[in-house]
Amino acid sequence: MKKFFAGVLMLLISVSCYAQRFAHYNTGTLYDSFENPSQAAFIPDSSRQFAFNLLPNFNANLYLKGNAQYTLKSRLFLGKYDNSAFTVGEGKFNDVTANVNAYIGMLRMFTSMSGKTEVGLSYQIKGNGRGHVTDETIALFNGIDKFNTNQPYFDLFNNRAFYEAFHQFSINYREKVTHNFAVGAKLSLLSGIGYNNLNVTESELNRNPADQNAATLRLRGTFQSTYVLGQFPRRDLLPFFRSPGAAISLGATYAPKGYIIQANVKDLGAIRWRGGATTYRFNQTRTIRTTTPAQTELDVEDAITGIFESNPRRGSFTKAIVGRADLSVGKKFMLNESINYFPTAVISKLINGSGTAAALVNQVNFSNFSTSLSGIYNEDKLFDLGLQLMYKTPNMDIFIGSEQLTRSFNLYSASRENESAVTNPMSHSGANIYFGFSFKFGKLLERWKNDSYYYDGSEQGPLGCTWKRWNN
Repeated sequence: MKKFFAGVLMLLISVSCYAQRFAHYNTGTLYDSFENPSQAAFIPDSSRQFAFNLLPNFNANLYLKGNAQYTLKSRLFLGKYDNSAFTVGEGKFNDVTANVNAYIGMLRMFTSMSGKTEVGLSYQIKGNGRGHVTDETIALFNGIDKFNTNQPYFDLFNNRAFYEAFHQFSINYREKVTHNFAVGAKLSLLSGIGYNNLNVTESELNRNPADQNAATLRLRGTFQSTYVLGQFPRRDLLPFFRSPGAAISLGATYAPKGYIIQANVKDLGAIRWRGGATTYRFNQTRTIRTTTPAQTELDVEDAITGIFESNPRRGSFTKAIVGRADLSVGKKFMLNESINYFPTAVISKLINGSGTAAALVNQVNFSNFSTSLSGIYNEDKLFDLGLQLMYKTPNMDIFIGSEQLTRSFNLYSASRENESAVTNPMSHSGANIYFGFSFKFGKLLERWKNDSYYYDGSEQGPLGCTWKRWNN
């Protein structure tokens, strides 16, 4: 696949926060405590004082909805285009999303038995965004044969796409304020890696009646980017803070009468994109020629590159990162002394955009093992099943799972050049996998230090003491 086409796919198959975000609610893993700031990672009298991840905890996610499924899978895995599913002249859209979120390092410490306070440090690499692209746009990479001569096509290439990636360095604080109420905060320093934002507002395609192998494409809109397409500088992968930013996440957990209610506001912040930041306001026409399939793809790449990157204006700009507001309700049911069932309902809303997702996570714990089956309804009204397997003790947790189980198997099979998997009709294609491993070390968290000390649960941290003064 040519470098520009890969760049366009990266732009249109944009990063979004649809990755693993539901299955870890109420698991008490180290990953959970950093994603949901009010969640505890330690168990007094059972855990040791320090926790860290032995390996990166990561998730990767991809899904594609629309007629482009067969075309893009056949292009990626079979090395050919098949535009048979595309419609031309109707302007039907394809939604494509992808995500990576990797905690490279996490370190958390239980700092005080009073209030059960915990502090933590983390470093992660994260990306967010999404793409909305028409059938006609993708079909154009295979040539102009599907477009009629002497018939202008208006506004069929009006696409939107967004992509951001950044380093995130965070400090986390969690305190149990009262017996059934805990709060947490995660303060983050951000270093931007890359940013793209495309919005095509007008478009037109005309085939040349005098030359059946040529067509003119006109696009009008805006394109903001921190690098030239196909020329991403490797130095931007390092956290040099050329594009600095900040964010905050806040969480609260309330546990009345056996229920666990958790609310979070995540990644409320912005990045000042500098360095190679450029805004292009384009309104240009280019000629596309159809020769061999490989040359046609190159010609389309060159034409779109020339249009997007015309009329540049260098200068920094500030953009809010994608944030979310989550609300969950869970309750544990003891089936016997060693087995319990813990269902959790979660609803998640984008803060600076439209889109709401929901899930029901059915977690079953037996001894040190747990499994959860999730039903997930995402922002694009698509349903998926997820499965997670976990082994967890007070001083170690290891887990693996997917929130797109059947679709992950399909995409894996397609990647093995299985044509039946490529052509399998589905409401959407996708894949998701996540993995984590962490453990604890240090001294054991013992509440009873000696015979003269009696713990009655009344000890409080700084927030708990303030709360007590306000209510006296």
